[in-house]
Amino acid sequence: MFLITGIIIAALFLVSTSMPFLSWVLPYYKIKKLENADLKTKIIANIVALAAIGWIDVNFLITYIGVFISIEILYYALKKYGNRLQTIDKIFTTSLIIGIGICIYMYFNRVSLHIGFEQLKSLYLQKTSFTQYEVDMAFKYIKDNFVYLIFAYMNMTVFLTYYFLNKKSFFQWNVSYLWLIPYVVFFFLEKYTTIGGAIPGIIVDIIKIVYIMYFMKIVASILNDKIKKQSICFTIGVFLALVSPEFAFIFGALASGIKIKIVKS
Repeated sequence: MFLITGIIIAALFLVSTSMPFLSWVLPYYKIKKLENADLKTKIIANIVALAAIGWIDVNFLITYIGVFISIEILYYALKKYGNRLQTIDKIFTTSLIIGIGICIYMYFNRVSLHIGFEQLKSLYLQKTSFTQYEVDMAFKYIKDNFVYLIFAYMNMTVFLTYYFLNKKSFFQWNVSYLWLIPYVVFFFLEKYTTIGGAIPGIIVDIIKIVYIMYFMKIVASILNDKIKKQSICFTIGVFLALVSPEFAFIFGALASGIKIKIVKS
């Protein structure tokens, strides 16, 4: 059992890293499979997975430990000690912690990452039919929005992990309005000062994600009252958020504030 579970984990790691939209599969499987297992089972399964992943490429271990094991650890920690946090707050908090860790790692390894970035760019030019202009534009966008994309990726991964683990309680998920406080602070810093350069703007965009996730839940909840098919409602909610993220943020942020007022009254 230990060996098979470890090998499956290693295989799912390759799937999760090669196809970003399936990045939730590995943490979902690990938590679902090992949540009620004893400590010995968890340790042995992870050792087998580490050995298999390290055998493929030792550099993969950084991603496995820094991202996927971190998601697992924070899931258990917030489940046990984060009783005061709403579910979407837990998702966003997990994403922030891991995202900040990734940014720190990349900052200290920026030279080698830049070289790898340029090599990947050359590979795309050689192996695809994209033009030089198209590749330059795509990689410029990635480079200019790299930090935001990291946090967007982490929130997507953690959100989908929580969703598939807790589908039954999805329509009861809530969010705190308190994220609006740092949003407002950094919004004014971005608009009316030069403090921090581009950092306040990046933080503003990152904080928006928490209310975009809440918007998806609201839309799915409203539609479910009529359609009674959660998977369809969830898909529509995600689609609308992707089509109009600014509207999704505004709606989600207002809904979080309105909910608090109703409760207090």
